Amino acid sequence: MLHAPTLPPLTQRLLVDAFAAAAGVGAPRLTGTPGRVVRALGVVMPSMREIGELAYQFDRPFVMDSTASEQLLGLSPTSLVTAAGETVRWWQADLAAASPART
Repeated sequence: MLHAPTLPPLTQRLLVDAFAAAAGVGAPRLTGTPGRVVRALGVVMPSMREIGELAYQFDRPFVMDSTASEQLLGLSPTSLVTAAGETVRWWQADLAAASPART
């Protein structure tokens, strides 16, 4: 099975830190919600039920190996610093374009 090129596994903290650094802001505090709480909320909230079904992806490492794709297609993943920087620049430009002109 082929997968899009992926970086080595990283924590949500590292991902948040990379985007905060790219945006030039401090990283926010992170907290987690136990899977059992998400599943309990799923009893009354359909969207939480769907998230609860994916809780296993957050309970232990969820790692994809794109080695075969990279070798077969000659591709490599974009670095986290580059991806975060480009995403933040796109987002900032999109917000600027959507904001009414200030006079």
